[in-house]
Amino acid sequence: MADKVRYYLEQSVPELEDLQNKGLFDKNEITKIMRRRTDFEHRISGRGSKPSDFLRYCQYENNVEKLRKKRYNRLNSVGLIDLKPSISDWAGIRRIMFILDRATKKFPNDLELWNQYLKYAKENGAIKIIYKVYSSLLQLQPRNINAWLSACKYEFEINGNAKGTRILFQRALRINPDNLELWLNYCQFELTYVSKILARRKILSKEINEEDAAELTLPSEEHELDLPEVDIDMLGNPETNPALKGDVALAIFDAAPKTIDVIYKFIELFDKFPDLNDYLNSHVLRYLQREYPDDINTKFIDITLPLKDGEFQLSVNKFIAYQSKNSDKELKNMFIKKLKDYQNEDNQVLLNAIIKKLI
Repeated sequence: MADKVRYYLEQSVPELEDLQNKGLFDKNEITKIMRRRTDFEHRISGRGSKPSDFLRYCQYENNVEKLRKKRYNRLNSVGLIDLKPSISDWAGIRRIMFILDRATKKFPNDLELWNQYLKYAKENGAIKIIYKVYSSLLQLQPRNINAWLSACKYEFEINGNAKGTRILFQRALRINPDNLELWLNYCQFELTYVSKILARRKILSKEINEEDAAELTLPSEEHELDLPEVDIDMLGNPETNPALKGDVALAIFDAAPKTIDVIYKFIELFDKFPDLNDYLNSHVLRYLQREYPDDINTKFIDITLPLKDGEFQLSVNKFIAYQSKNSDKELKNMFIKKLKDYQNEDNQVLLNAIIKKLI
């Protein structure tokens, strides 16, 4: 153990010498830093070490790095420091990464260590390290759903790599085929991607006339849309390209393990995409009518879907049609409760009249 500690400490000597040569730390401070590092190295190398020991070590090194940057900026403001890049400029960050890497290898099941490792790597823009950490984490903990979702989110929202995100979701589902959260997030990703493509098409004015263009408000720089890079001419339109209507998301819906409760969750998800939800919900309704034709939830969903578009009369007509075939008090109570949920100042009189008539 002593040899290992000595080896790691010797690796930091060039960095400390550079800090002293630049005038960022004096000799006494360098000695104190080396003494503290020696204590930490002995602590984390021992058999009784804990994850918290590694985190405290990282916290100490992070404080040293913050102090270095503060002194560097102060000396730089008065022109008293050599601006030529040297080892001390990056050694602090690299050292913290190394400590966290050793920590995750020693305690691979400690999620806090993995989270801190990823957080620090992201804060410092260490893309290669981030990919390395995600790869190791997912190999060691393939059942960790949050890890898969975090990796997918990073790949899509930060890197803008839809293909890579899709591959990650599919790998996750091969290992965790019964996890509803993965299915829903995969579906949401595909719908988000299609929505961004359609938004880009609209912004590029491929299919809008001059009147529409005059009314189109482009996002400000502060709220700029993160749109995917695609060749619009290759996409066709929703009539010729089913993917633009949401058929990929529907394929996910069809493949996912489903119960009535799960179907409700998919409907809630589809409602977040108003440009696509009519087509998506129609598919869900056809599935319900095929698989659960006599279930009260099938009838309820069929009746209430028009309410989302404000088509109250159509909804009432469907309810009356179902009741004429087989009167169902439970269905009536469910429908009335749903109507009350849609009440607002504009339709309160109308819905009150409908509810009163139904009662």
